[in-house]
Order: sequence, then C-alpha cells, then structure tokens
Amino acid sequence: MWLSTNRIKEFLLNIFFPKSCLGCKQSDTYLCRDCFNKIPLAANVDCFFCKKVTGQGRVCLNCKKETYLDRVISATEYREPLTRELIKAFKYHFVTELGEPLSQLLIRIIEANFLLAGDKSRFLIVPVPLHKRRLKYRGFNQAEIIAQNISDHFQIPTNTEILLRKIAKAPQAKISDTEKRKLNISDVFALNPAFKEELGDKTILLIDDVITTGATLCEAAKVLKQNSAKEVWALTIAKG
Repeated sequence: MWLSTNRIKEFLLNIFFPKSCLGCKQSDTYLCRDCFNKIPLAANVDCFFCKKVTGQGRVCLNCKKETYLDRVISATEYREPLTRELIKAFKYHFVTELGEPLSQLLIRIIEANFLLAGDKSRFLIVPVPLHKRRLKYRGFNQAEIIAQNISDHFQIPTNTEILLRKIAKAPQAKISDTEKRKLNISDVFALNPAFKEELGDKTILLIDDVITTGATLCEAAKVLKQNSAKEVWALTIAKG
C-alpha cells in the first residue's frame, strides 16, 4: 500500500528532525507548554520604524506617509533564541505543526491589546503570498497557516487569493542591506482584480511570520492601499 504524501513527509521529518522540544528537549513535542509560556511577548508601544511612542503598534504619522502601514504588531522578538529556532523549524524544516503555537502567541498579543474588539466585519485577513515557484518547493505558505489560525480564532474572513506575488526574487532573509531589500521587493505584488471589491473600506490584517526592515510588508501594503483598503495592519509572529 502506498503511503500518502503527508505520511511520507512525516516519516522523513522524524528521521532528519526528531520530535523534541526546541527549548528543553522534552520528547514528543516541538514546543512544550512550559517553554511556550516562557516566550516573552513584545511590548508594541512604539512606531516600528522610528521608535516614537505611539501605543498599540501604531505607525506614526510621518512614517505612515512612506510605509503605507497603519500598525505593526508582533508577538515576540526574533532575537529571542527559542523564537528564532521555532520559526526556522517552521519555515525551513517544514514543521508545519508549529504554526499552531506560533499563532497562539500572536493571538495572545492581539487580545492583550484589544485590537479586534467591537465590530469584526470591518476586518479582512490577507497573508503575504509566496511566488508559485517558492510555494511548490516548500509545499506550504507559512503566512497562510498563521492567517487561517487567526481567522478561525477570531471568526474573521481570510482571502489567500486577493494579493499575488507576480515576480520571483531572491529571499529577503539573504539580503542584509535595508535599501537593497527595498529594491529587491519593489513591484513584486499585484492585486487580483477578481477580488478588488472585497477591499472597499476594509482594515486589512496583513499576516507574515517575521518583520525585519518592513520592506516586504510595506510593499504589500502599498498595493492594498492603492486599491481602496482603509487601513493595513501588519501582524507578525516576530520582529527582528
């Protein structure tokens, strides 16, 4: 009997990346409850770009003019060793089950800041897309997994097709210079015209795993704002 693709992936994962907590090495889990609870949450009290104190991740008025983002909310800091290892395992070792606890970190920070209180019909969740070539190689989009978990928890719709990645470029993680990152990601996103009406006057919750310089999220936000999105909030697991 042929094994399913998922069973094969699980089998290979267990061989090359045995299941143990990335924090304390406890067996049979990639992240135990105790280590999960020890991950420090980010404060989100200032503008991500200039560090001016604004509260609830708001981007200050000056930075908003150039970044197209209205808020940047991150669950934790990428410099935290455990956070870094979890995200690397999630993205590069294909440990998709880590999407659940990582999403729970973001849910905690959203609830702690009362970000989605009130009428939820004004929100739409949009994950940052991968190029189809990158998606075929990895087999999943980590931002989509996070987006779906956020959607299920808060009962807010998500659209994985509204934003398209039309050009394949070098991964941003391989570029350290801020200006080169901006140039590398410039004009890679486009709006799917079939869904343009869904953006009308909505606050978009733009989901990604990590924000480093903000170049990718700003470029995506530009496309959404230019197509009538009211606000764009970047929600990420970690900030670098």
